[in-house]
Amino acid sequence: MGQKLIEDAITLFIVVNPIGLVPLFIAITSGRTPLERRRIALRAVVIAAGILVVFVVIGQVLLDALNVGLPAFRVAGGLVLLMIALRMVLSETDARPGATQAGPAASGADIAVFPLAMPFIAGPGAVMAAVLLTDNDVFTIAEQAATTAVLAVILILTYGVLLAADTVQRYIGPTGTNVLSRVLGLVLTSVAAQTMLDGVRAFLTSH
Repeated sequence: MGQKLIEDAITLFIVVNPIGLVPLFIAITSGRTPLERRRIALRAVVIAAGILVVFVVIGQVLLDALNVGLPAFRVAGGLVLLMIALRMVLSETDARPGATQAGPAASGADIAVFPLAMPFIAGPGAVMAAVLLTDNDVFTIAEQAATTAVLAVILILTYGVLLAADTVQRYIGPTGTNVLSRVLGLVLTSVAAQTMLDGVRAFLTSH
């Protein structure tokens, strides 16, 4: 189980990408007081956690209700992760949907919900990863609970990074954020490819 937890932690860290959230968080909370920023960060992380836990619990049930097999979902999830990874590696902007709305225009709404909680933190990649890493047909209840605990740790880390956003930005700068995002995107590309291969292999062996 130890190896799985390490792999889960790496995958979830990459898809949530706390460091990559730093410039986005600074942009959408500009003009807010430190207390307001802490409240926004906490609310966003709690909402994102709720969204991801819901998908962990009922994601596969929903797929079964829609008559969607896990191999198909693995391939689809791998494709989504691959698209996000390629945009992280190749794009000049953040890969997550809604990232271009991080400016003042987004300040009129509840930014803790949109775009911070979703799609910045609990984006398509994080949702896909949460479902795939807690596959009922592959992992035991204990393993799924352990993965959920790892997810909680990643989200707590994300909250800490958001609280220290100004410090992180000052130390690594825009260039450091850009380089780190591209390196993580490259790693996520490999994870996405492996996910799709696992889905194809599972489909072929079941037919």
